[in-house]
Amino acid sequence: MSSRDRSGRARKVTMKDVASMAGVSIMTVSRVLNNDKVSEQTHERVMEAVKALNYRLNVSARSLSGSQSYLVGFFYDNSIGSYISQYLIGVLQRCNELGYHLVLESCSFGAPNVEDIVSDLSSRYMLDGVIVPPPLCEYLPLLDALEKEDIRYVRVGPGFEMDRAAYVSIDDYQATYEMTEHLIHDGHEHIGFIKGDRNQGVAANRFRGFCDALAAHCIPQEKAVVAQGDFNFDGGMIAADEILNSGKPVTAIFASNDDMASAVIAAVHKRGLRVPEDIAVAGFDDTTIARSIWPPLTTVKQPIDQMSADSVDLLVEAIRADSILGIKLNKRVVLPHSIVVRGSTSASNA
Repeated sequence: MSSRDRSGRARKVTMKDVASMAGVSIMTVSRVLNNDKVSEQTHERVMEAVKALNYRLNVSARSLSGSQSYLVGFFYDNSIGSYISQYLIGVLQRCNELGYHLVLESCSFGAPNVEDIVSDLSSRYMLDGVIVPPPLCEYLPLLDALEKEDIRYVRVGPGFEMDRAAYVSIDDYQATYEMTEHLIHDGHEHIGFIKGDRNQGVAANRFRGFCDALAAHCIPQEKAVVAQGDFNFDGGMIAADEILNSGKPVTAIFASNDDMASAVIAAVHKRGLRVPEDIAVAGFDDTTIARSIWPPLTTVKQPIDQMSADSVDLLVEAIRADSILGIKLNKRVVLPHSIVVRGSTSASNA
């Protein structure tokens, strides 16, 4: 059987063609060809398709040792921020230490062709597994597509469907609760809060931590000013303006990530106000920007370097367990956070 492209010329048969004819995923074809454990029926179906299509595996292209390609994928949203940038550096370093190469793939949250993106990536690279950071870790069609292709994956900081796959995270609710308490202990009651992307469960968890901390200290919700952000600088600037123009005597603003908190500081300075003397500002993540802006930002520290290393370790452990023992591992790692107090917060003057 031969395949031809639109010009009528013979087209090289790919593993994707074999998978389509056999009715299985590309990873299943890979396992059959590498003598991994599959059912006898599946093995026969794949081999029949291989023979029918006269498929020839390009050994040099696949770069496999045993049944592994030593390629790990990293999906990132097009609106990449400082958190993901720093996380990516950590993943690259850990992959290099373990002898894996990283393949980057851009995918917008809500992309309608996500199945094609995953299928094409799987066909081209035969990935051993994929790391899925926010917000894509909560984009269910992407997770569905990865599972359909039988690609192992680890989620970073998901906010819902926590039992679905292995993940690395912190306790976002508790971290936000503690930062809100820090502001309250500094004397602030009229606190502005900038929420994260409404599509992300982690944003809801952080907002819940903020609200519960106010309630625990008998501070009425009416004293707070809440604005919607989207985890980037521009959204933080819009939200900061909304809070500062609210007419309420806000003495502190807590933004759900450092990018938005840096925008808050800029918005406060633009009005000729001082940080922290007039408005205290707090963020979340402890990315490089938290230490680079003036005044330095008080923030929740996520152990990003440790999280990135652990996500690679979890994935590699799952890869080896699957290929050697034929078992699925869905481990969860919740790392400790901390409150880093810097110059952007102080006792309220109110």
